[in-house]
Amino acid sequence: MSSKVESGINTCVGHFDLLTDICESFGSQYSPVPENLRISALRLQSTKVKQSIAAVDSALPVFATAEGARKDKFSLLSPLATRVQAAATVLGLPDAVLTLIKETVRKIRGERAHKPVDSTPEGEPKKHISVSQTSFNEQIEHLSRLIALVESQPAYAPTETELSVTSLTALRDAMRTTHQAAVVAEIPLTAARHERNRLLYAPKTGMMATGLAVKEYVKAVFGTSSQQYREVRPISFKNQKL
Repeated sequence: MSSKVESGINTCVGHFDLLTDICESFGSQYSPVPENLRISALRLQSTKVKQSIAAVDSALPVFATAEGARKDKFSLLSPLATRVQAAATVLGLPDAVLTLIKETVRKIRGERAHKPVDSTPEGEPKKHISVSQTSFNEQIEHLSRLIALVESQPAYAPTETELSVTSLTALRDAMRTTHQAAVVAEIPLTAARHERNRLLYAPKTGMMATGLAVKEYVKAVFGTSSQQYREVRPISFKNQKL
């Protein structure tokens, strides 16, 4: 989630705490029958949500670091593959092999082999199905294929170290390592976000639903024209579908 979303969540939690404080100030006049609307339950719910937010905050830097390392390593592939293609051409590899190398490099770049035919009726939005093959696993597979192609050719013996089969293999292995590290780091972050969102947005039991129910209770007890309801009415809660 973006920082804007995270900020929005903290705002909603702040609204919930403000609503709880106001309702507590009503004293014995605020006495709902449903246990989940009582002050003690509202405080507990707020604590649990804050703990879930803290769990996301704790997992996020670990994933961000792993994701950054993966991004840095994978960013090296496309320009390097272009140089490998150029080297293979200069070194005089067979045309059939060069064709396969060019095809592999094109996939690494995420380019189409041919410009798509536009069959969209005139006046309707154009819809193109992406054929980009640039997912992390596919990029690793494409590099493996490129390595196999140049490794099979004795004529491919560039003097540039970074274009050698050894260096290409080292890059592929590093890509695998950083990708796996990012995948592992994302698991607890995803779980923490799921739990946080459940506590916030679950129908009937989530914090947003509880906040809206509290406002309805205040409206029912004191009436829409009361000072009590005027205090809580502006406090907003934005619910979302899980």
